[in-house]
Amino acid sequence: MKNHFILSWVVVAIALGLVGCASSPDAKFYTLNTIERNVVSKPLLKIEGRSIAVKVGPVTIPDTLDQSQIVTRSGSNMLVLDEFNRWGGDFQNDFQRLLGENISILLPTDRIILSQDVTLLPVDFQVIVNIREFDGQLGGTVTLNADWTVARQEKEKTVVAKKSVLQEKTDRADYEAYVAAQSRLLARLSREIADEIRRQMHQ
Repeated sequence: MKNHFILSWVVVAIALGLVGCASSPDAKFYTLNTIERNVVSKPLLKIEGRSIAVKVGPVTIPDTLDQSQIVTRSGSNMLVLDEFNRWGGDFQNDFQRLLGENISILLPTDRIILSQDVTLLPVDFQVIVNIREFDGQLGGTVTLNADWTVARQEKEKTVVAKKSVLQEKTDRADYEAYVAAQSRLLARLSREIADEIRRQMHQ
């Protein structure tokens, strides 16, 4: 009887464990998107007959945001990391890669160099970005606060440092809408940087 009683409890414990495992939600993975490419291709932006070369990097992101979990904000002082809503890749690397891709579409150019190396490479322009804030509330407003620099590396060297504080409202209180708002913010920052490169070219 005693052995039967113990066996019954073991069966119950296993059953409860299986129920617990079955009820655990599956993790969802997200990625930022680039801007849409124009159907009609624009001619490459050139200097002295060659496509301009743009180095994107270094790009720095706070450790609080550079997580595998998607970070949202609850109130003014609390950050929320969701175990079941994660980035599909390395957040900092993807941000830098997509920023470079956006710039290549907007200018356009086929010579984008991605590098975290501070050493200046032989390029026409270098873009340096320091992200201070890139989060918000689900169903609320998402903010991108970034310091960025465009440095021209040709004969007339110029360095222009600017600050962008951009905001987008989310369409819904879910992570898909949240990441979509972040993608729109990245697109707006990319346009500001591309516009500055064009401005320096026509000085």
